[in-house]
Amino acid sequence: MGCWLVLGLSTGCHLTGKQYDGCCDAAPGLESRASLSCDGTTCDDITSCDAWLGDADVDSCDGWTGGPSPRLVRGRRIKLLDETASTLGFINKIALWDKRADNHRISPQTERQVLSYLRNHQLDSVLVRSNQYDPLGEWRRLVANKRMAAPWKYTIGTYDWLKYTLVPGRLVGGDWYSPFTDSLHLYSDIPSLGLVKAAYAKDVHRRTYQGTYVSFQNAPVIGLWHETLANREVLRYLKQSGDPAALAEAKRILYPDFAGTLGAQALGFVPGGSVYGRAAGALAGHAFRRMANVSPNESADDPHRSTHR
Repeated sequence: MGCWLVLGLSTGCHLTGKQYDGCCDAAPGLESRASLSCDGTTCDDITSCDAWLGDADVDSCDGWTGGPSPRLVRGRRIKLLDETASTLGFINKIALWDKRADNHRISPQTERQVLSYLRNHQLDSVLVRSNQYDPLGEWRRLVANKRMAAPWKYTIGTYDWLKYTLVPGRLVGGDWYSPFTDSLHLYSDIPSLGLVKAAYAKDVHRRTYQGTYVSFQNAPVIGLWHETLANREVLRYLKQSGDPAALAEAKRILYPDFAGTLGAQALGFVPGGSVYGRAAGALAGHAFRRMANVSPNESADDPHRSTHR
């Protein structure tokens, strides 16, 4: 069995490749990277390498993922751009009290957790873009997305694509999932944030009328419903995984993140209100988590209700 090699170039990976047999180390592009090895793994041990090969600072085979999909593509690291974007993300860093928020340098560990969730829930069509800007690729995915009805794709979906093109997340940050292109965008090296977006993808995929559902979810306040569902799903998923540390970290992040989103929407009608609203909401979320003394062993499964011992 061969593996499919997808090379990461200037804007990320091209969705084309050439099949190779034998060890992945033999694939062109790897031989020039002395520090990169497949740790003895041969392509026969991999169901498919239809994934990505990251930029030059990748030092392991973390980028090779199993299964024909979901796929992940990485944007090439541009130091000045990424450091500037990380600095611009200071509000989210403060809101979540975590320097990994909008840091534009996503680790393979975070990427693998998101991909694992997508694989486990058969979300085969979702493409994960890790700190990548590719408006042409997104437009093609918009057009090709058969799950979304044309009236929704070419109205709200086009508007969504224009926002992505003119206000690139590669610069302004903000992890999100676009149902119109079926793409998940990562800019923070925080697994729980990526998992929440993957959970939203799961929510959208199970809807019969996806365009109608998504359009209503884009409305202020109403959109908090899918945020609630996604947060609950991630905490349930991590609780079932049997990893108390991951669950504890998710609660530390998701409480202020959800409360910050609520605050931003509540004050979004005033100039600058969304920024102050997110900061105030996040502060309230941190306070609530501490007052509730939430721990991984408690019965509460989401950040939207209080807990009692």
